[in-house]
Amino acid sequence: MIDELNLLANRIEQLVEKLRSLSSEAQSLRQQVGQLETERESLVAQLQVEQADALKLKASLGQAEVAVEKSRNLAEQEKSSLQGTLDLFRRENETMQTNLASRETEVKRLREVNAQARQRIEGVLERLPGAVQQEMS
Repeated sequence: MIDELNLLANRIEQLVEKLRSLSSEAQSLRQQVGQLETERESLVAQLQVEQADALKLKASLGQAEVAVEKSRNLAEQEKSSLQGTLDLFRRENETMQTNLASRETEVKRLREVNAQARQRIEGVLERLPGAVQQEMS
């Protein structure tokens, strides 16, 4: 019977030792769970900050896109206005070039008429009595 009691005592010691080992392992696991929970909370907080930053960037991008679109529209309006002004100046230039060519043609015609009139006047003056005398004196 003593052998049985010794065997039972050994068995109880083994169980107590196993219980201590499991208790120690459970404590270690609780610490790891606590550390993991702390790390998870930190990661959740970091994720929330990054999500907030992403929302800010998205809003900023939206504002930048609106500003770009406004600038584009303004540039298109300015381009249209400048194109209209350029077209007007081109038409005015063409009109002036046409008028200048017309005036040059008119001046040339008037010079020809003037030369013809001068020749006629000289012809009439030559036929007048005393015309030769005036040229000699």
